[in-house]
Amino acid sequence: MAVERLGSFPKPHSFTVEEYFAFEERSEFKHEFIDGVIYDCGDPYPESPVHPDFVPGHPMPHLFTVAEYLAFEAESEFKHEFIDGIIYDMTGGTFYHSKIKVNVFRALLPQLDDKLFEILNSDMCVKVDSKRYVYPDLSVVRGQPQLEDNDTTLLNPVLAVEVTSPASQDYDRVEKRAFYSAIASLQAYLVIDQHRVHVELYTRREDGWLWQTFDSMEDIARLRDLGCDLALAAIYRAISFP
Repeated sequence: MAVERLGSFPKPHSFTVEEYFAFEERSEFKHEFIDGVIYDCGDPYPESPVHPDFVPGHPMPHLFTVAEYLAFEAESEFKHEFIDGIIYDMTGGTFYHSKIKVNVFRALLPQLDDKLFEILNSDMCVKVDSKRYVYPDLSVVRGQPQLEDNDTTLLNPVLAVEVTSPASQDYDRVEKRAFYSAIASLQAYLVIDQHRVHVELYTRREDGWLWQTFDSMEDIARLRDLGCDLALAAIYRAISFP
């Protein structure tokens, strides 16, 4: 049973020697470490999932458990996403990426009742299901936040926002959209391009998801379930494209 990883996925994390030794100290089993990859010792069980980078006749790259991922994440200086046993590096943010996130926050804040909604930044991990953990650039929760893992993981966002980079745009628009749509509480998913005026809004409806695109600074993305509007002029405030 192979683990599927499409080409649009981010780069798997390359472990340091220190991270390997810390992992090995916590682990019940022994592993080998070669060029940033942690390998299982011995042959995999026939019914075990197979790592997408596994080459028959070679060691099996380790597929991490959720507990192993959370322990690694708690000690790491940086944030990583977790999909089907693989820990992925998150792409670094640019000036425009950071500014757009702040612009969205500033646009949402006065429209959302702070007694009902909370806006959370990219430090907040979101659990998709038992095998997938991601970090949206912004998320919004309505009512009481449902949290796990010492309050580091959110279970019930109503809005997720991603600002794309060249390396992440396909991942954000395809795989991450599928991940977020699997969260029962989520009502809207917003994908914002940082290199041109282009916003995609996915809104949950009874018969599926409504997809809308906006390409003009005069456009307004209406977040009906949150009772607020996002003007593209506000999203791209003080940003000049070549």
